[in-house]
Amino acid sequence: MMKAHLLAIISMIVSVVLSLFVLCMVILMMFGMDNGCDSETDTSQFNGVGGSGGIWTQKGTPAYKNAKDTFDFWVAKGMSGAQVAGIVGNIGGAEDTGFVLDQKELSGGSGGGLYQFTPYSKYLNDAKSDKSWSVQNQGEVVLHLEPDTIAAYFRKTKNSSPEDCATDWMNMYERPSAKAREQTNGARRAAARTAYQLFGGSNISGKDSLLGEAASTAGAGEAADQQNNSCDTSGGDTASGKWGWPFKTIPKDGPTRYENGQQYGHTGMIRGGGNDFHDGYDFGSAIVGAGQPILAVHDGKVFKVANDVGWWYVWVKSSDGYNEVYQEAFNGRGDIAVNEGDEIKVGDKIGTLSGSHLHLGITKKAITSSVQSGYSDDGTWLDPIKIIKEGINN
Repeated sequence: MMKAHLLAIISMIVSVVLSLFVLCMVILMMFGMDNGCDSETDTSQFNGVGGSGGIWTQKGTPAYKNAKDTFDFWVAKGMSGAQVAGIVGNIGGAEDTGFVLDQKELSGGSGGGLYQFTPYSKYLNDAKSDKSWSVQNQGEVVLHLEPDTIAAYFRKTKNSSPEDCATDWMNMYERPSAKAREQTNGARRAAARTAYQLFGGSNISGKDSLLGEAASTAGAGEAADQQNNSCDTSGGDTASGKWGWPFKTIPKDGPTRYENGQQYGHTGMIRGGGNDFHDGYDFGSAIVGAGQPILAVHDGKVFKVANDVGWWYVWVKSSDGYNEVYQEAFNGRGDIAVNEGDEIKVGDKIGTLSGSHLHLGITKKAITSSVQSGYSDDGTWLDPIKIIKEGINN
């Protein structure tokens, strides 16, 4: 009797265990089906960047909401689904944000936020910033900081795929090093395709009229630059036609030597664009002298002093159509002696050579479009040595 009673108890326990096991399997299958069918998008090829906000490709996570809000922000500005996917793909595919709104750069750099404002305080200190780190406000600050870049991206990518949009946003806005481009371009492109599918990008067309101030003002400025070849300044005629060398140590006939890769044109040294074209001339400190004053090579008006491309630069516009860019020479703002709006003459001090070299670039086209031709021998960037020599002799 006791034996039968014991068997009944064991049978009941086994039955309960089996029932619990089946119940657990059903629950797991339900969650598994929900994760697999929650979206029409197959994200198996790109799992998304994870962070404290979760995976941005997974619905229900804070990261997903921020990614979707970012997508919607740029759609509201008039961009197509592919163009917006290119932006979201850069944030989700290669940056360290994980769509955490105020995430500082995990690699130890100085950037932060969705768009990796560099330095982190750049967002906080901008006139358009409400310091909330919200998706909306970060987007507005980007538009305020770089309207020309946004407008140029909008025009260039109107008929591009999400993947190509991602590459163009990387090159035009993110502007990483050549090594970082090679390492992250694939992830950015894959993430852009995922965002395009996840958020219905194929159903969204771009609308020129909605891009607003960035497209209208930047586009008009570039058109004026290209058609009129004149400065957008109120300072009158500031070009005397004279030219000079950027360092007193350079003889009248020009540099007598340079290190390989510093010269203008095809140098035999492969660069970030995948070829050997160098769009300017590098005046190396080992040749011209470290700590030397950098002098204006042409009359003009200082249009911009900034470090939004990863290094400090001075952009001068001359009323005869030339743009002169002094870059890669300054370790900090304190090494630059001029301010935006300053009228300068040949020989005036631009700053001090604190870096390894001065890269001097000269073009007669708008800078906003010229940056896209940085590695292209298409006539956009001119030979500084030839122009200065001819200017001095004439």
